Amino acid sequence: MITPHPHRAVPGSIPKYIISPSKVCINYATIKVYHMKIIIGSESFSPNISGVAIVTENLAHHFAKAGHQVFVFAPSETYKTYTDTRFKDLSVIRFQSIPNPFRKTFRVAFMAQQEIVREYIKIKPDIVHIQDPTSICSILKKTARRHHVPIVAHNHFNLDYVTSYIKVLKIIHPLIHTLLRKYLTRFYNACDAVICPTQTVLQTLSSWGITTPLYAISNGVDIDRFYSWSNPSNFLLKYHIPRSPCVLYVGRLDIDKQIDVFIRSIPFVLKHTQAHFIIAGDGGENKQLHALARALNIDHAIEWLGWIDNASDDLPILYQIASVFVHPSPIETQSIVTLEAMASGLPIVAARAGALPELVTHGENGYLFEPGDATSCGTFITKILGDSTRMHAMRKHSLEKVSSHQIDKSFDTIQTIYETLCARS
Repeated sequence: MITPHPHRAVPGSIPKYIISPSKVCINYATIKVYHMKIIIGSESFSPNISGVAIVTENLAHHFAKAGHQVFVFAPSETYKTYTDTRFKDLSVIRFQSIPNPFRKTFRVAFMAQQEIVREYIKIKPDIVHIQDPTSICSILKKTARRHHVPIVAHNHFNLDYVTSYIKVLKIIHPLIHTLLRKYLTRFYNACDAVICPTQTVLQTLSSWGITTPLYAISNGVDIDRFYSWSNPSNFLLKYHIPRSPCVLYVGRLDIDKQIDVFIRSIPFVLKHTQAHFIIAGDGGENKQLHALARALNIDHAIEWLGWIDNASDDLPILYQIASVFVHPSPIETQSIVTLEAMASGLPIVAARAGALPELVTHGENGYLFEPGDATSCGTFITKILGDSTRMHAMRKHSLEKVSSHQIDKSFDTIQTIYETLCARS
């Protein structure tokens, strides 16, 4: 954790940190502030539907708007390397890639090492920020280390995320976990700082024996954007949504998210309320989830909106019209959509697993159910919808809990880490 100095830095100064694995103390030194060249590497970037893609894009746009030169290294959408000109304030370089065999619509930069190194040398970055431990980021880490450039790693990774896609090999999941843990420990110990979105993740990485300084920094949310109110009439007409109590899920429709648990909870809720259900997202399980809803004879109660872009003006209104937000995934390292729902003042019903219990206090701003328990999920949804006083209190508590997750605070802390490492290098 960062121990804050009781006074603000004077203009032209930045805090200089003496970093150890267990403690960080601030020693103020006058250092000339300059605009940095930042390379951000990520295997997942727009237009991918993923939290990592959103975090990477938010981070890149923020530092570009702050006057830094930002270069994003990401997989191409073809088999060729090219510069993506769709981003006005960013330089996005897409490296030749192949389809990801485990995740539809995702790609893996493969056989692009020489091109990545060549672009790196042309840029001569001051700092490298990597969002995952795979191909592009692995090459960036090695190259930055060779050129003595500081490396910040962001851990969005959960071991169960990988094994959720290879259930057929369940017998060797413990072995896969062991191998991944060893690889990640070596990977992060070769970096200069590791950012974790939650204390849950930080404690996990610390238990593995990672000695690189670890920082728990929320992914953050633009509270003003999601707390604002707009007339929803046009939105309701556009998406053909009735004005009944609404239960919402936003995000990927992939196997690790366990959206089938949410869908299986709907028949129970419909026995007790006249609620409507909205699923806004897309992914590899889309067809299977539609089929499940038809098999349960509840497809009429669900609006399938598809993916709504994170930058769309429709997204805050979508949260605004909801009564309850549901997140059944058991492997979240934080959950951006849950932060957005909380900033919109929604009660949360979520799996008691991963880092979600850091955001949801059972009985206070929502309820936690055991992973996979559709009946409990439905019971808690019904409990909130059936008690307006309880719902109002939970809305208030969500707003109170999310207040410490303002995204600008997260960016400020990350910039301090950047400047500190650059000053030391």
